[in-house]
Amino acid sequence: MIATFELASLLEQAGFRLRGRRAECIHCQGRSRWTVSFTPEVAFCHRCKWTANVVTLARELGLLEGNPELRERLLREASERGRRKAEEEKFDAWRGERIREVSARRRSLWRNAGLAEQVLKKYRDCEPAWDALARWYHAEARLSATLDYLTFTKASPWLESDSIPEQVLEMWRQGVRAA
Repeated sequence: MIATFELASLLEQAGFRLRGRRAECIHCQGRSRWTVSFTPEVAFCHRCKWTANVVTLARELGLLEGNPELRERLLREASERGRRKAEEEKFDAWRGERIREVSARRRSLWRNAGLAEQVLKKYRDCEPAWDALARWYHAEARLSATLDYLTFTKASPWLESDSIPEQVLEMWRQGVRAA
């Protein structure tokens, strides 16, 4: 059985004092305490900018010496985390761009509909104003539902239930595969 390491226990072995998801940095001096924040994968000191992950900290503590299987496994896991993080960053960039596009379209149609209403108060036969109102009313439900879907919320009455990040991520993956 190959042992794996948890970052919190590695930090304690290295001499850090832990409290929740924070630790006191052993590398820097100062009055401020608990300057190191950490996740299960990485640690970072906000004062001295020291950083480590499970592999580098285990290596610094000498825990990988004489255990090439564990070293290889930890490196593979780190590589897989890096691949997943890169995919998540691409997904977040795609999602952010779609949200901006849909929001801009929705805002433009809404603004034009407001202007059209003002025009129609004076000129009831103005066809371009009626067209602007029609475009807004026909697109509002679709655009609102799309925004709800992309932001994982049900803010409008047009989406039956909240979307979940995994659902939107899988839709994005299918689109990437198809392209």
